[in-house]
Amino acid sequence: MKKKKAILSYDYELFFGDRSGTVQKSLIDPTNSLLDAMDAVGLKGNFFVDWQMLKYLKEANTERTTNDLILIENQLKDIIRRGHRIELHIHPHWVDAKYNGDGTWNFDEFRHYSLQSFKESEVTSMFKEGTVLLESIARKIVPDYKIIAFRAGGWAVQPFTKLKKGFEEAGIKIDSSPAKGFHVENIHSFYDFRYIPDKCTYSFKEDACVECEDGPFVCVPITTYQRSFFFRLLDKVRRMISDDFVCLTDGTHQRREDSKLNKEQKNYNDKQRVRMLSFNMSIWTLPFVLYSLRDREMLCFIQHPKDQNGVTTRVVKALSKYIETISYKDLSLF
Repeated sequence: MKKKKAILSYDYELFFGDRSGTVQKSLIDPTNSLLDAMDAVGLKGNFFVDWQMLKYLKEANTERTTNDLILIENQLKDIIRRGHRIELHIHPHWVDAKYNGDGTWNFDEFRHYSLQSFKESEVTSMFKEGTVLLESIARKIVPDYKIIAFRAGGWAVQPFTKLKKGFEEAGIKIDSSPAKGFHVENIHSFYDFRYIPDKCTYSFKEDACVECEDGPFVCVPITTYQRSFFFRLLDKVRRMISDDFVCLTDGTHQRREDSKLNKEQKNYNDKQRVRMLSFNMSIWTLPFVLYSLRDREMLCFIQHPKDQNGVTTRVVKALSKYIETISYKDLSLF
């Protein structure tokens, strides 16, 4: 069977729930496991680095945060050295984060969760500053390294008009935020990807969700699939007989405030049972999911190192039977 081309993308960040997790256990350790798993079978990954995490670790200026920053910078250089890519990710609510003094962070304040909560000039500065920072780290390994791709924190890439100047001035060519079928609207954020083109890649100009044939940017949507009753049953059985799906890191997505949000307002995807293509599925389910996507020319996976569980690295290794990986940079040659 001919292997399908695929992008393995990872959002490199801490948790933003009631427990942020620590850099060592929620970033360094799981990322090393992912790197080892990919290297063992010849796969390559793309890591969207939440650059403001680095900025605020430095500004906290404690012995622990300084050591955490060194750990992250060394790991990013190792990622490049191993032949993987780092790209730009922005979670702007770091501006309101408070350091707890024990390696964890307080993210109770979410009013700046979306880039849309800032002025265009502030957003542009974030793009430029983040790109310069990540390139300065990567160029210690590859002298001419260039950041070319972006993923919005919380996938909040709409409206794109406020982000466009940031793309232009930072030299970003690719966005990989949308995931077809997803639609979320709450007090912190908004995106509506229900009507994006049903394509593996497409060009755009003024809106990342609207194709424009002569647009200067390229969108690479995260691949989604309908999580059928059959897929849900397989995973449910697996969860009943094994604890492989228990998160191995030390943070949480859950926030006390989330319980106050109306579920209908918070997440429209539950009814549609649309899932982003990730590694958090059983080995049993993987071939069936890939078969359901057999007509796709290319796949784009998403994963967070912080979400590592007992199946993550096994699924990564199993993928080598079905896919060959490319990077966002390779898309110009694809």
